[in-house]
Amino acid sequence: MEMRKLNELKATNPYLRLGTDVTELEKSIQTLGLIAPLVISSDNVILAGARRYQALLNLGRTEAPVMIVEGNQLEKELVSIDENLVRKDLTKIEIESHLRRAKEIYQVLNPVEEVETAPVSEDENEDAPKIKKITLPAEKFLNMVAEKTGLSPKQIHEAINRDEMASPAVKEARKNGELSLSQTNEIVKLSKDDQLTAIEHIKELPVRDIKKFVKIAKAEGVHRAITATPNLPHQKEFQEIDMGLKKLIKKFKQLQIEGIDVSDFPEETQELFETLNKFSNTSGHSYADHSERESDSLQ
Repeated sequence: MEMRKLNELKATNPYLRLGTDVTELEKSIQTLGLIAPLVISSDNVILAGARRYQALLNLGRTEAPVMIVEGNQLEKELVSIDENLVRKDLTKIEIESHLRRAKEIYQVLNPVEEVETAPVSEDENEDAPKIKKITLPAEKFLNMVAEKTGLSPKQIHEAINRDEMASPAVKEARKNGELSLSQTNEIVKLSKDDQLTAIEHIKELPVRDIKKFVKIAKAEGVHRAITATPNLPHQKEFQEIDMGLKKLIKKFKQLQIEGIDVSDFPEETQELFETLNKFSNTSGHSYADHSERESDSLQ
């Protein structure tokens, strides 16, 4: 570790997150000093510590302690990714992209290993050639990242698969909030070309219909799937209400078994029931009537 002038450092690394609010970090540096040094390459490119660098500049500091990382370009990139993965303000899409790239780099730096294993049984001749077992670095990578990020190996594996399998159109829809994680997990089961064809239709479908869509698309083609899963207006909203009402009815049944009626609920809850009845009465049915029918069906 050594000291370097800040004006000698280069903030050209694409993984750096500059322009963020570092007010709290500035206060911490003023109170406690800079706890962690900036991480740079031998040619003064900042690999990790962009927010610390920005805070120091804002405070008028002219130099900072740095840790110099030697290595090839991939090793330096992996350092930057590691720094980003422990951040709390990355979007899910950014995390998935970083994880996928980290895995690619890790596998290049840690190629397939062949490990000699002992004979399968004790009866085998000790002089027999030992079996070569191929060990992929994937498990080591997943465990290493899990320890750093707090994510489970399964979550990391699924995140990497999503990023690898998702088309640019799907990633853009997720970025714009047009696709949920559950919807994405289903649509990425299609080829990227089919994802592009289906995206405008499928992003308005509830998850259960997307599952049906994917099944048909794989068997009969994406155009047939579009025809077979009509995109009705407000379909997602209807499903959300449907699921909410089913949960409410289930809970109401449990309370009825215990002898609790709507009249026993707090006043605020009763007012919510009345509001719900006003909505349902516009279609000629009340929620209370529906609940009563559900209750009668149990007897």
